[in-house]
Amino acid sequence: MKITLIHGQSHKGSTYHVARILAEKIDGEITEIVLPRDFDQICVGCAQGIKKDEKLCPHYEKLAPITEAIDAADLLIFESPVFLILITLIKFGMVEHYGWRWIM
Repeated sequence: MKITLIHGQSHKGSTYHVARILAEKIDGEITEIVLPRDFDQICVGCAQGIKKDEKLCPHYEKLAPITEAIDAADLLIFESPVFLILITLIKFGMVEHYGWRWIM
């Protein structure tokens, strides 16, 4: 089983460790993405991915390795510490880039 684990921050605290324990217990091939190290852009709201083609997103090239890992995965694990009711901004910004996949 291929597992893609996307960390919402680079700090290796309790949220990070719980997600790692879960992924290791499932016992598969783990691909880890650490934000903001692997992606640090916020969606600019251009809507090009929704209106025309995701390749027109200004961050398409930088997102490509993450998109490939997501597409190849049998299981996605998203983890992020919660600060004042919300996930980290950088995690939210990465998820917003994939709106075109869920709206269509």
